[in-house]
Amino acid sequence: MKKSVLILTCFSAFNSFAQNEYIAYPATGKGVSSTFVTDYHCLGINPANLGWQQYEKSVTMGSSEFGMSIYSESLAKQDLRDNIWGVAKSGSLDSLTYEQKMDAINGFASDFAFNMDYNMFGASYQNPKFGGIAISIRSRATWSSSLSPKFSDLIFQGRNSMYFDSLQYYNGTDTVNIANYQNMSADSSAAVISGTASSPLPLSQLVGDSYLRLSLNREYHVGYGRKILNIDSVFTLYGGVGFKYIQGIAMMDLSNQDGVLQMYSAFSPGFQIDYAAGLNSLPSQAQNFWRSSVGQGWGVDFGVNATFFNKLHVAASVTNIGSMTYTGNVYEAVDTLVVSYSRDGLQDMNIANSVPEMLEGTGLFKLRGLTEKKVTLPGTLRMGASLELGKIAHIGAEIVSPFNDVPGSINGFAYGLGGDIKVAGGKIILMAGFTGGGGYDVQVPLGVNFCFGGGAYEFGVASRDAVTFFSQNKPTISAAFGFARFRF
Repeated sequence: MKKSVLILTCFSAFNSFAQNEYIAYPATGKGVSSTFVTDYHCLGINPANLGWQQYEKSVTMGSSEFGMSIYSESLAKQDLRDNIWGVAKSGSLDSLTYEQKMDAINGFASDFAFNMDYNMFGASYQNPKFGGIAISIRSRATWSSSLSPKFSDLIFQGRNSMYFDSLQYYNGTDTVNIANYQNMSADSSAAVISGTASSPLPLSQLVGDSYLRLSLNREYHVGYGRKILNIDSVFTLYGGVGFKYIQGIAMMDLSNQDGVLQMYSAFSPGFQIDYAAGLNSLPSQAQNFWRSSVGQGWGVDFGVNATFFNKLHVAASVTNIGSMTYTGNVYEAVDTLVVSYSRDGLQDMNIANSVPEMLEGTGLFKLRGLTEKKVTLPGTLRMGASLELGKIAHIGAEIVSPFNDVPGSINGFAYGLGGDIKVAGGKIILMAGFTGGGGYDVQVPLGVNFCFGGGAYEFGVASRDAVTFFSQNKPTISAAFGFARFRF
Protein backbone atom coordinates (compact mmCIF):
# COMPACT_ATOMS: atom_id res chain seq x y z
CA MET A 1 0.00 0.00 0.00
CA LYS A 2 2.83 2.43 0.80
CA LYS A 3 4.34 2.02 -2.64
CA SER A 4 0.88 2.40 -4.16
CA VAL A 5 0.14 5.73 -2.50
CA LEU A 6 3.71 6.86 -3.12
CA ILE A 7 2.99 6.42 -6.81
CA LEU A 8 -0.04 8.65 -6.39
CA THR A 9 2.05 11.54 -5.15
CA CYS A 10 5.40 11.05 -6.86
CA PHE A 11 4.96 9.21 -10.14
CA SER A 12 1.37 9.02 -11.33
CA ALA A 13 1.05 9.88 -14.97
CA PHE A 14 -1.74 11.69 -13.75
CA ASN A 15 -5.11 22.88 -5.48
CA SER A 16 -6.57 23.20 -1.28
CA PHE A 17 -4.10 24.08 -4.15
CA ALA A 18 -4.27 23.89 -7.90
CA GLN A 19 -1.88 24.42 -10.75
CA ASN A 20 -3.27 27.58 -12.28
CA GLU A 21 -1.77 27.12 -15.74
CA TYR A 22 -2.94 23.49 -15.97
CA ILE A 23 -0.63 21.52 -18.28
CA ALA A 24 0.32 24.37 -20.64
CA TYR A 25 4.05 24.46 -19.91
CA PRO A 26 4.63 27.71 -21.90
CA ALA A 27 2.28 29.41 -19.42
CA THR A 28 4.13 27.98 -16.41
CA GLY A 29 7.16 30.13 -17.18
CA LYS A 30 5.03 33.29 -17.42
CA GLY A 31 2.68 32.77 -14.51
CA VAL A 32 -0.23 33.91 -16.72
CA SER A 33 -2.29 32.06 -19.31
CA SER A 34 -5.73 33.55 -20.07
CA THR A 35 -4.71 35.51 -23.18
CA PHE A 36 -1.53 33.60 -24.07
CA VAL A 37 -2.42 29.94 -24.68
CA THR A 38 -4.14 28.63 -27.77
CA ASP A 39 -4.58 25.24 -29.59
CA TYR A 40 -5.28 22.31 -27.23
CA HIS A 41 -3.33 24.04 -24.45
CA CYS A 42 -6.27 26.34 -23.81
CA LEU A 43 -8.61 23.46 -22.88
CA GLY A 44 -9.39 23.87 -19.20
CA ILE A 45 -8.21 27.50 -19.28
CA ASN A 46 -10.23 29.39 -21.92
CA PRO A 47 -11.75 27.55 -24.93
CA ALA A 48 -12.40 30.87 -26.71
CA ASN A 49 -8.68 30.99 -27.52
CA LEU A 50 -9.24 28.22 -30.06
CA GLY A 51 -10.71 30.94 -32.29
CA TRP A 52 -7.31 32.48 -33.05
CA GLN A 53 -4.03 31.03 -34.28
CA GLN A 54 -0.58 31.79 -32.97
CA TYR A 55 1.15 30.46 -36.09
CA GLU A 56 0.06 30.10 -39.69
CA LYS A 57 -0.42 26.36 -39.37
CA SER A 58 -3.77 24.67 -38.93
CA VAL A 59 -2.94 21.48 -37.03
CA THR A 60 -1.15 21.23 -33.69
CA MET A 61 -0.31 17.92 -32.03
CA GLY A 62 1.54 17.12 -28.85
CA SER A 63 2.33 14.39 -26.35
CA SER A 64 4.28 13.70 -23.16
CA GLU A 65 3.88 17.14 -21.62
CA PHE A 66 4.46 17.13 -17.91
CA GLY A 67 4.11 19.56 -15.01
CA MET A 68 4.78 19.11 -11.30
CA SER A 69 4.83 21.42 -8.30
CA ILE A 70 5.55 20.68 -4.63
CA TYR A 71 5.24 23.33 -1.95
CA SER A 72 5.95 23.16 1.78
CA GLU A 73 5.82 26.14 4.08
CA SER A 74 7.87 24.57 6.84
CA LEU A 75 10.28 22.04 5.40
CA ALA A 76 13.73 23.22 4.44
CA LYS A 77 14.47 22.95 0.76
CA GLN A 78 17.18 20.32 1.14
CA ASP A 79 14.96 18.07 3.27
CA LEU A 80 12.24 18.15 0.65
CA ARG A 81 14.64 17.48 -2.20
CA ASP A 82 16.34 14.64 -0.37
CA ASN A 83 12.98 12.90 -0.13
CA ILE A 84 12.20 13.38 -3.81
CA TRP A 85 15.62 12.31 -5.03
CA GLY A 86 15.60 9.39 -2.61
CA VAL A 87 12.36 8.16 -4.13
CA ALA A 88 13.71 8.61 -7.64
CA LYS A 89 16.92 6.70 -6.91
CA SER A 90 15.78 3.86 -4.69
CA GLY A 91 11.98 3.79 -4.79
CA SER A 92 11.80 4.29 -1.03
CA LEU A 93 12.94 6.66 1.69
CA ASP A 94 15.38 6.04 4.52
CA SER A 95 13.88 5.52 7.95
CA LEU A 96 13.63 8.64 10.04
CA THR A 97 15.54 9.19 13.25
CA TYR A 98 13.57 10.33 16.28
CA GLU A 99 14.68 13.92 15.72
CA GLN A 100 13.68 13.78 12.04
CA LYS A 101 10.28 12.41 13.01
CA MET A 102 9.71 15.27 15.42
CA ASP A 103 10.77 17.77 12.74
CA ALA A 104 8.34 16.16 10.33
CA ILE A 105 5.54 16.34 12.90
CA ASN A 106 6.13 20.06 13.29
CA GLY A 107 6.69 20.60 9.58
CA PHE A 108 3.51 18.96 8.36
CA ALA A 109 1.45 20.95 10.84
CA SER A 110 1.75 23.67 8.18
CA ASP A 111 0.58 23.80 4.60
CA PHE A 112 1.81 21.22 2.12
CA ALA A 113 0.73 21.01 -1.52
CA PHE A 114 1.47 18.78 -4.47
CA ASN A 115 0.26 19.01 -8.08
CA MET A 116 1.03 16.87 -11.09
CA ASP A 117 -0.32 17.00 -14.64
CA TYR A 118 0.49 14.78 -17.58
CA ASN A 119 -0.80 15.32 -21.10
CA MET A 120 -0.75 12.00 -22.91
CA PHE A 121 -2.07 13.40 -26.17
CA GLY A 122 -3.46 16.64 -27.52
CA ALA A 123 -4.50 17.82 -30.98
CA SER A 124 -6.27 20.79 -32.47
CA TYR A 125 -7.40 22.12 -35.83
CA GLN A 126 -7.77 25.88 -36.32
CA ASN A 127 -9.02 27.82 -39.30
CA PRO A 128 -9.99 31.53 -39.54
CA LYS A 129 -13.44 30.69 -40.95
CA PHE A 130 -14.21 27.47 -39.10
CA GLY A 131 -12.67 28.45 -35.78
CA GLY A 132 -10.84 25.86 -33.73
CA ILE A 133 -11.57 22.44 -32.30
CA ALA A 134 -9.32 20.53 -29.92
CA ILE A 135 -9.09 17.30 -27.94
CA SER A 136 -6.76 16.11 -25.21
CA ILE A 137 -6.29 13.19 -22.80
CA ARG A 138 -4.77 14.14 -19.48
CA SER A 139 -4.12 12.82 -16.02
CA ARG A 140 -4.11 15.14 -13.05
CA ALA A 141 -3.29 14.76 -9.35
CA THR A 142 -3.63 17.28 -6.54
CA TRP A 143 -2.87 17.06 -2.84
CA SER A 144 -3.19 19.70 -0.14
CA SER A 145 -2.99 19.24 3.61
CA SER A 146 -2.39 20.94 6.90
CA LEU A 147 -2.34 18.74 9.98
CA SER A 148 -2.90 19.93 13.52
CA PRO A 149 -0.05 19.19 15.97
CA LYS A 150 -2.03 16.46 17.79
CA PHE A 151 -3.16 14.74 14.62
CA SER A 152 0.30 15.01 13.04
CA ASP A 153 1.80 13.45 16.17
CA LEU A 154 -0.61 10.50 15.89
CA ILE A 155 0.12 10.00 12.19
CA PHE A 156 3.91 10.11 12.52
CA GLN A 157 4.46 8.60 15.96
CA GLY A 158 1.68 6.00 15.77
CA ARG A 159 1.46 3.89 18.94
CA ASN A 160 4.35 5.89 20.44
CA SER A 161 2.43 9.16 20.25
CA MET A 162 2.47 11.15 23.50
CA TYR A 163 -1.34 11.09 23.29
CA PHE A 164 -1.10 7.55 24.69
CA ASP A 165 -0.02 7.65 28.33
CA SER A 166 0.26 3.87 28.65
CA LEU A 167 2.22 1.54 26.37
CA GLN A 168 2.05 -2.22 25.96
CA TYR A 169 5.72 -3.16 25.86
CA TYR A 170 7.70 -6.34 25.19
CA ASN A 171 10.77 -6.38 27.42
CA GLY A 172 12.35 -9.42 25.81
CA THR A 173 10.62 -11.89 28.09
CA ASP A 174 7.12 -10.69 28.88
CA THR A 175 4.58 -8.15 27.66
CA VAL A 176 4.14 -5.44 30.27
CA ASN A 177 2.46 -2.06 30.56
CA ILE A 178 4.69 0.98 31.04
CA ALA A 179 4.14 4.73 31.14
CA ASN A 180 4.93 6.62 27.95
CA TYR A 181 7.85 9.04 28.10
CA GLN A 182 9.69 11.56 25.93
CA ASN A 183 12.85 10.82 23.95
CA MET A 184 12.37 7.06 23.89
CA SER A 185 15.26 5.29 22.16
CA ALA A 186 14.77 3.62 18.80
CA ASP A 187 15.23 0.15 20.34
CA SER A 188 12.64 0.86 23.04
CA SER A 189 10.20 2.28 20.47
CA ALA A 190 10.50 -0.86 18.40
CA ALA A 191 9.47 -2.94 21.42
CA VAL A 192 6.19 -1.05 21.87
CA ILE A 193 3.20 -3.15 20.79
CA SER A 194 0.38 -0.64 21.28
CA GLY A 195 -0.51 2.59 23.00
CA THR A 196 -3.55 3.30 25.19
CA ALA A 197 -5.07 6.58 26.34
CA SER A 198 -6.56 6.55 29.86
CA SER A 199 -8.60 9.66 28.99
CA PRO A 200 -9.49 9.08 25.34
CA LEU A 201 -10.63 11.92 23.10
CA PRO A 202 -12.96 11.77 20.09
CA LEU A 203 -11.21 11.69 16.74
CA SER A 204 -12.80 15.01 15.75
CA GLN A 205 -11.02 16.71 18.65
CA LEU A 206 -7.67 15.19 17.68
CA VAL A 207 -8.14 16.17 14.04
CA GLY A 208 -8.87 19.73 15.14
CA ASP A 209 -8.39 22.21 12.32
CA SER A 210 -6.60 19.69 10.08
CA TYR A 211 -7.57 19.25 6.46
CA LEU A 212 -6.44 16.85 3.75
CA ARG A 213 -7.78 16.92 0.21
CA LEU A 214 -6.56 14.84 -2.69
CA SER A 215 -7.81 13.83 -6.09
CA LEU A 216 -6.48 11.78 -9.01
CA ASN A 217 -8.40 11.89 -12.29
CA ARG A 218 -8.13 10.97 -15.94
CA GLU A 219 -9.72 13.62 -18.13
CA TYR A 220 -10.89 13.53 -21.75
CA HIS A 221 -11.32 17.06 -23.10
CA VAL A 222 -12.95 18.47 -26.21
CA GLY A 223 -13.48 22.14 -27.00
CA TYR A 224 -14.56 24.52 -29.75
CA GLY A 225 -13.96 28.24 -30.17
CA ARG A 226 -14.48 30.74 -32.98
CA LYS A 227 -14.66 34.38 -33.96
CA ILE A 228 -18.06 35.88 -33.08
CA LEU A 229 -17.66 39.52 -34.06
CA ASN A 230 -15.07 41.47 -36.04
CA ILE A 231 -14.95 45.22 -36.64
CA ASP A 232 -12.03 45.72 -39.01
CA SER A 233 -8.82 45.90 -36.97
CA VAL A 234 -10.49 47.71 -34.08
CA PHE A 235 -12.31 44.97 -32.21
CA THR A 236 -12.57 41.18 -32.43
CA LEU A 237 -14.59 38.96 -30.10
CA TYR A 238 -14.08 35.23 -29.70
CA GLY A 239 -16.20 32.74 -27.78
CA GLY A 240 -15.72 29.10 -26.87
CA VAL A 241 -17.04 26.15 -24.94
CA GLY A 242 -15.34 23.02 -23.65
CA PHE A 243 -16.54 19.68 -22.29
CA LYS A 244 -14.74 16.94 -20.45
CA TYR A 245 -15.47 13.43 -19.25
CA ILE A 246 -13.66 12.54 -16.03
CA GLN A 247 -12.73 9.19 -14.56
CA GLY A 248 -12.06 9.39 -10.83
CA ILE A 249 -9.18 7.18 -9.69
CA ALA A 250 -8.81 8.45 -6.12
CA MET A 251 -10.43 11.03 -3.86
CA MET A 252 -10.22 11.98 -0.21
CA ASP A 253 -11.64 14.97 1.66
CA LEU A 254 -10.92 15.33 5.38
CA SER A 255 -11.99 18.34 7.43
CA ASN A 256 -13.56 19.32 10.74
CA GLN A 257 -16.65 21.48 10.34
CA ASP A 258 -17.59 23.17 13.63
CA GLY A 259 -16.37 20.19 15.63
CA VAL A 260 -18.02 17.62 13.35
CA LEU A 261 -15.59 15.22 11.68
CA GLN A 262 -16.08 14.90 7.92
CA MET A 263 -14.08 12.44 5.84
CA TYR A 264 -15.06 10.91 2.52
CA SER A 265 -12.82 8.76 0.36
CA ALA A 266 -12.83 6.57 -2.73
CA PHE A 267 -9.70 4.77 -3.98
CA SER A 268 -9.29 2.50 -6.96
CA PRO A 269 -8.66 -1.17 -6.06
CA GLY A 270 -5.27 -0.70 -7.76
CA PHE A 271 -4.07 1.14 -4.65
CA GLN A 272 -4.63 -2.05 -2.64
CA ILE A 273 -5.83 -0.42 0.57
CA ASP A 274 -6.38 -3.14 3.17
CA TYR A 275 -9.85 -2.18 4.38
CA ALA A 276 -11.39 -3.81 7.45
CA ALA A 277 -13.07 -7.17 6.95
CA GLY A 278 -16.74 -6.86 6.17
CA LEU A 279 -16.56 -3.51 4.41
CA ASN A 280 -17.86 -3.32 0.86
CA SER A 281 -14.46 -2.95 -0.79
CA LEU A 282 -13.81 -3.92 -4.39
CA PRO A 283 -11.36 -6.75 -5.18
CA SER A 284 -7.73 -5.65 -5.41
CA GLN A 285 -6.05 -5.44 -8.79
CA ALA A 286 -2.58 -5.04 -10.22
CA GLN A 287 -1.01 -1.61 -10.02
CA ASN A 288 -0.69 0.14 -13.37
CA PHE A 289 -1.35 3.45 -15.02
CA TRP A 290 -4.81 2.42 -16.20
CA ARG A 291 -6.18 1.75 -12.73
CA SER A 292 -9.92 1.15 -12.81
CA SER A 293 -11.99 4.19 -11.94
CA VAL A 294 -14.22 4.44 -8.87
CA GLY A 295 -16.20 7.43 -10.13
CA GLN A 296 -17.09 9.45 -13.15
CA GLY A 297 -18.36 12.90 -14.00
CA TRP A 298 -18.74 15.67 -16.54
CA GLY A 299 -17.53 19.24 -16.65
CA VAL A 300 -18.08 22.25 -18.89
CA ASP A 301 -16.04 25.40 -19.57
CA PHE A 302 -17.08 28.73 -21.07
CA GLY A 303 -14.87 31.56 -22.23
CA VAL A 304 -14.64 34.82 -24.16
CA ASN A 305 -11.65 36.70 -25.54
CA ALA A 306 -11.70 40.24 -26.95
CA THR A 307 -8.91 41.89 -28.95
CA PHE A 308 -8.62 45.64 -29.41
CA PHE A 309 -6.55 47.14 -32.24
CA ASN A 310 -4.81 43.75 -32.64
CA LYS A 311 -2.68 44.59 -29.58
CA LEU A 312 -4.73 44.57 -26.39
CA HIS A 313 -6.30 41.28 -25.32
CA VAL A 314 -8.91 40.82 -22.59
CA ALA A 315 -10.28 37.39 -21.60
CA ALA A 316 -12.57 35.78 -19.07
CA SER A 317 -13.58 32.18 -18.48
CA VAL A 318 -15.51 29.95 -16.12
CA THR A 319 -14.19 26.41 -15.97
CA ASN A 320 -14.90 23.08 -14.28
CA ILE A 321 -18.64 23.49 -13.86
CA GLY A 322 -20.00 20.06 -13.05
CA SER A 323 -19.67 17.19 -10.61
CA MET A 324 -18.22 13.75 -9.96
CA THR A 325 -20.13 10.75 -8.62
CA TYR A 326 -18.07 8.08 -6.87
CA THR A 327 -19.59 4.60 -6.65
CA GLY A 328 -16.66 2.29 -5.83
CA ASN A 329 -14.84 1.90 -2.48
CA VAL A 330 -16.76 4.90 -1.12
CA TYR A 331 -16.45 5.41 2.63
CA GLU A 332 -17.03 8.00 5.28
CA ALA A 333 -15.43 8.22 8.73
CA VAL A 334 -17.39 7.75 11.94
CA ASP A 335 -16.32 9.92 14.87
CA THR A 336 -15.20 7.59 17.67
CA LEU A 337 -13.03 7.72 20.78
CA VAL A 338 -9.38 6.94 20.08
CA VAL A 339 -8.61 4.54 22.94
CA SER A 340 -5.71 2.46 21.62
CA TYR A 341 -3.56 2.14 18.53
CA SER A 342 -1.11 -0.47 17.32
CA ARG A 343 0.36 0.89 14.07
CA ASP A 344 3.92 2.18 14.11
CA GLY A 345 3.25 5.50 12.32
CA LEU A 346 5.01 6.90 9.28
CA GLN A 347 8.55 5.67 8.79
CA ASP A 348 9.53 8.33 6.29
CA MET A 349 8.55 11.85 5.28
CA ASN A 350 6.22 10.72 2.50
CA ILE A 351 3.02 12.28 3.82
CA ALA A 352 1.02 10.20 1.31
CA ASN A 353 1.55 7.20 3.56
CA SER A 354 -0.84 8.85 6.02
CA VAL A 355 -3.68 7.50 3.83
CA PRO A 356 -3.31 3.84 4.90
CA GLU A 357 -2.60 5.02 8.46
CA MET A 358 -6.12 6.45 8.44
CA LEU A 359 -8.14 4.15 6.17
CA GLU A 360 -6.87 0.60 6.56
CA GLY A 361 -8.54 -1.85 8.91
CA THR A 362 -6.04 -1.20 11.72
CA GLY A 363 -5.94 2.53 11.00
CA LEU A 364 -7.20 5.52 12.96
CA PHE A 365 -10.61 5.82 11.30
CA LYS A 366 -13.66 3.66 11.71
CA LEU A 367 -15.23 3.58 8.25
CA ARG A 368 -18.79 3.23 7.05
CA GLY A 369 -19.54 2.24 3.46
CA LEU A 370 -21.63 4.44 1.20
CA THR A 371 -23.49 3.58 -1.99
CA GLU A 372 -22.21 6.72 -3.69
CA LYS A 373 -20.79 10.16 -3.02
CA LYS A 374 -21.35 13.17 -5.27
CA VAL A 375 -18.63 15.82 -5.30
CA THR A 376 -18.78 19.19 -7.03
CA LEU A 377 -15.91 19.91 -9.41
CA PRO A 378 -13.46 22.66 -8.37
CA GLY A 379 -14.99 25.50 -10.39
CA THR A 380 -12.77 28.43 -11.27
CA LEU A 381 -13.22 32.00 -12.48
CA ARG A 382 -10.31 33.35 -14.51
CA MET A 383 -9.80 36.84 -15.94
CA GLY A 384 -6.79 38.27 -17.71
CA ALA A 385 -5.48 40.98 -20.01
CA SER A 386 -2.29 41.39 -22.01
CA LEU A 387 -0.58 43.78 -24.41
CA GLU A 388 1.60 42.99 -27.40
CA LEU A 389 4.63 45.24 -27.69
CA GLY A 390 5.53 44.95 -31.34
CA LYS A 391 6.51 41.47 -32.46
CA ILE A 392 9.06 40.78 -29.75
CA ALA A 393 7.24 41.07 -26.42
CA HIS A 394 3.89 40.21 -24.88
CA ILE A 395 3.07 41.11 -21.25
CA GLY A 396 -0.06 40.48 -19.21
CA ALA A 397 -1.83 39.99 -15.89
CA GLU A 398 -4.31 37.45 -14.59
CA ILE A 399 -6.48 36.73 -11.56
CA VAL A 400 -7.94 33.36 -10.64
CA SER A 401 -10.59 32.68 -8.02
CA PRO A 402 -12.28 29.45 -6.84
CA PHE A 403 -16.04 28.92 -6.78
CA ASN A 404 -15.96 26.32 -4.01
CA ASP A 405 -13.81 24.42 -1.54
CA VAL A 406 -13.48 20.81 -2.71
CA PRO A 407 -10.53 18.51 -3.57
CA GLY A 408 -8.62 20.18 -6.39
CA SER A 409 -9.81 23.73 -5.64
CA ILE A 410 -7.49 26.70 -5.54
CA ASN A 411 -6.90 27.69 -1.95
CA GLY A 412 -8.13 31.27 -2.33
CA PHE A 413 -7.60 34.14 -4.72
CA ALA A 414 -4.48 33.92 -6.92
CA TYR A 415 -2.82 36.41 -9.25
CA GLY A 416 -0.06 36.54 -11.83
CA LEU A 417 1.97 39.08 -13.80
CA GLY A 418 4.28 38.04 -16.60
CA GLY A 419 5.06 37.72 -20.26
CA ASP A 420 7.61 36.67 -22.85
CA ILE A 421 10.29 38.11 -25.10
CA LYS A 422 11.11 36.63 -28.51
CA VAL A 423 14.74 36.58 -29.60
CA ALA A 424 16.63 35.06 -32.54
CA GLY A 425 13.77 35.83 -34.89
CA GLY A 426 11.22 34.16 -32.61
CA LYS A 427 13.11 30.88 -32.38
CA ILE A 428 13.80 31.42 -28.68
CA ILE A 429 11.09 32.67 -26.32
CA LEU A 430 12.18 33.76 -22.85
CA MET A 431 9.46 33.75 -20.18
CA ALA A 432 9.27 35.30 -16.72
CA GLY A 433 6.63 36.39 -14.25
CA PHE A 434 5.51 37.07 -10.71
CA THR A 435 2.71 35.16 -8.96
CA GLY A 436 1.09 34.89 -5.55
CA GLY A 437 -1.96 33.73 -3.66
CA GLY A 438 -3.79 30.45 -4.09
CA GLY A 439 -2.15 29.06 -0.94
CA TYR A 440 1.37 29.64 -2.24
CA ASP A 441 3.97 32.18 -1.20
CA VAL A 442 5.16 34.80 -3.70
CA GLN A 443 6.84 33.06 -6.63
CA VAL A 444 8.97 34.02 -9.63
CA PRO A 445 8.33 31.68 -12.59
CA LEU A 446 10.90 31.39 -15.39
CA GLY A 447 11.07 29.40 -18.60
CA VAL A 448 12.42 29.10 -22.11
CA ASN A 449 10.68 27.78 -25.21
CA PHE A 450 12.30 26.90 -28.53
CA CYS A 451 10.30 27.15 -31.74
CA PHE A 452 11.63 26.18 -35.16
CA GLY A 453 10.26 26.13 -38.68
CA GLY A 454 7.71 28.85 -38.07
CA GLY A 455 6.14 26.81 -35.28
CA ALA A 456 6.57 23.39 -36.92
CA TYR A 457 8.44 22.02 -33.90
CA GLU A 458 8.36 23.34 -30.36
CA PHE A 459 9.84 22.30 -27.03
CA GLY A 460 10.69 23.97 -23.76
CA VAL A 461 11.14 23.86 -20.00
CA ALA A 462 9.88 26.05 -17.17
CA SER A 463 9.68 26.35 -13.40
CA ARG A 464 6.87 27.80 -11.33
CA ASP A 465 9.36 29.39 -8.94
CA ALA A 466 13.03 30.10 -9.68
CA VAL A 467 13.50 31.49 -6.15
CA THR A 468 13.48 27.89 -4.92
CA PHE A 469 17.01 27.44 -6.19
CA PHE A 470 18.33 30.33 -4.07
CA SER A 471 16.21 30.27 -0.90
CA GLN A 472 16.39 27.73 1.92
CA ASN A 473 12.93 28.54 3.30
CA LYS A 474 9.38 27.90 2.11
CA PRO A 475 10.48 25.92 -0.94
CA THR A 476 8.51 25.31 -4.08
CA ILE A 477 10.00 22.62 -6.28
CA SER A 478 8.48 23.00 -9.71
CA ALA A 479 9.15 21.74 -13.21
CA ALA A 480 7.21 21.66 -16.46
CA PHE A 481 8.31 20.59 -19.89
CA GLY A 482 7.17 19.53 -23.32
CA PHE A 483 9.32 18.12 -26.08
CA ALA A 484 6.93 16.74 -28.67
CA ARG A 485 4.84 19.61 -30.05
CA PHE A 486 4.32 19.70 -33.82
CA ARG A 487 2.37 21.92 -36.22
CA PHE A 488 1.60 21.54 -39.89
